[in-house]
Amino acid sequence: MKGKLKMFCPNYCQLPLIDPLDQMPKYLRKLLEKGWTKDFREQIFPYINEHRFAVLYSKHSASRPNSPVNIVIGLLILKEVMQLSDEELIGSLHFDNRYQYALNTMHLPVQPVSINTLTNFRERLAKYLAETGIDLIKQEIEDLGGRIAGYLKIDQQLMRMDSLMISSSCKKLSRIELVYSVNHCMVKTLNKLAPEAIPENCKGYLEKGHKNETIYRTRDLEADSKLETLFKQTEALYQAAIAAGGKATSNKAFAILSRFIQEQTISNEGGRFFPKPGKDISPESLQNPTDPDATYRQKYGANIGYVANVVNSYDSKNQVIIHYDLEPNIYSDQKFADDTIKVLSQQDFADNITEKKNLITDGTYYSDELAQTANIHNIDLIPGELTGVKPNPEKLSYDQFKVDEANHQVNSCPGGQTPDEAYYDVKGKCYTVKMSKEKCAVCPLQAKCPMKPQKKMNVVYFSEKRYRTDLLRARMSTEEYRKLANSRAGVEGIPSVLRRRYRVDEMPIRGLVRSKIWFGFKIAAMNFKSLLKGNRRMAKALLSQFYLVFKGRFKNFSNNIIQYLMEINNFIIINQLVFVG
Repeated sequence: MKGKLKMFCPNYCQLPLIDPLDQMPKYLRKLLEKGWTKDFREQIFPYINEHRFAVLYSKHSASRPNSPVNIVIGLLILKEVMQLSDEELIGSLHFDNRYQYALNTMHLPVQPVSINTLTNFRERLAKYLAETGIDLIKQEIEDLGGRIAGYLKIDQQLMRMDSLMISSSCKKLSRIELVYSVNHCMVKTLNKLAPEAIPENCKGYLEKGHKNETIYRTRDLEADSKLETLFKQTEALYQAAIAAGGKATSNKAFAILSRFIQEQTISNEGGRFFPKPGKDISPESLQNPTDPDATYRQKYGANIGYVANVVNSYDSKNQVIIHYDLEPNIYSDQKFADDTIKVLSQQDFADNITEKKNLITDGTYYSDELAQTANIHNIDLIPGELTGVKPNPEKLSYDQFKVDEANHQVNSCPGGQTPDEAYYDVKGKCYTVKMSKEKCAVCPLQAKCPMKPQKKMNVVYFSEKRYRTDLLRARMSTEEYRKLANSRAGVEGIPSVLRRRYRVDEMPIRGLVRSKIWFGFKIAAMNFKSLLKGNRRMAKALLSQFYLVFKGRFKNFSNNIIQYLMEINNFIIINQLVFVG
């Protein structure tokens, strides 16, 4: 990597004695400070934690100092805000005073960032994430998001969550195209490292036009035989690479070839490879050699790529994303919910927060086990609806039983009668309630009761999970719950904005690691937009408040003047009457 030996040096932003802003006409300075630049300069740039990124650089004191990290990160956020290419971004930094003002570089004779600086910084982030699993950009963006939420006075105890599918930029391949691409990649690698190892029947891959002849000029009737031929070539390449030794097997192309064989083929007793039936291939299997991390999922249509999850804090006017994640698209919403609960509980422990949090989701995030885990960590998981089979409306729900959950004791049935027998199965986590037939015979709820008659007594069994689910269904019918659940609609606009404005389906990179980094800057851009809107609302509200106060005081002042004038007028009239008399 270029610039590997660089020493970390924070940017202390020491201003010169003569500030370029002071040389600017007042009306131009007002224009400069009126737009987005002042908000970025004052609310984002100073709070970028450069020291978090010191691990990306050398500790050797003789190394070259790095380019200022806060300027690089600030630029990459502005890149997403303005939807610029790297070239356009660098041009804006060098020729546009607004970018220099926002990043506090107007006083510098030469701007300290080039296109290579941006590329190298992203490479450092990707390498560190791949090696350690620590996403420094995610940490930074979430910290900035929390600060913005605090600045806008958003209660961070109220959150909502949603996910969105993100397409990889790789091409969707047919099975024949996939086999060919894997083989072609291996042949090219062998041609560089061990050309003598290329099997005779695979040398055609090096010829121009071989791909079109093999794939696109194949008739439908010939597809199966063509596929078998390609798989035979895959086997030949695998055996040839093994025979060639370490120089042919210690590379990315061979790793992809090996993975492909494991996922797409079955072998007979003689060790020969044969294609698996399509229905037996896992969604986690390789979709395209150019993006080995992308997976397949059928949700709102076929998708090859990733799935993102966002959690935002909100109030009636503002919303800010305080947590996000990106994973292969086979990652379920319940896994995201579990991850989010862990993150929020760790934050609460670190910040010593004891107030209960509300996390509003849709039904796919919810499970009884997750709700119990969340409750332990002082988080109330609030689904807008529940998945699964709906209960029979003609039968009473199990929440009508009075249960002492702490002691696992059923105290009464829906009709208010005390059970003749009641016990709890610890292993099965199930309640059993037995009532005498005489009690049930005179009960007005007998027709709707879930009790089932047996030889001696009437019996009902229900699990602890079912009881809690019915309690939740009853709670979902309350006005307070519906109000909370309906507020989740606000987060459902985020996927649309990310697609239309920030083009998450068109990120010019491939691979999970790099996608995480690019997606993080898009989240930062969204949060900065929220900050701008919040600031405008706050300024407007302050102006309205000032107007109302001024109007009230002016009205009181006017009334006092009128009253004073009336008193003077009455005094004059009385004096005139006295004088006449």
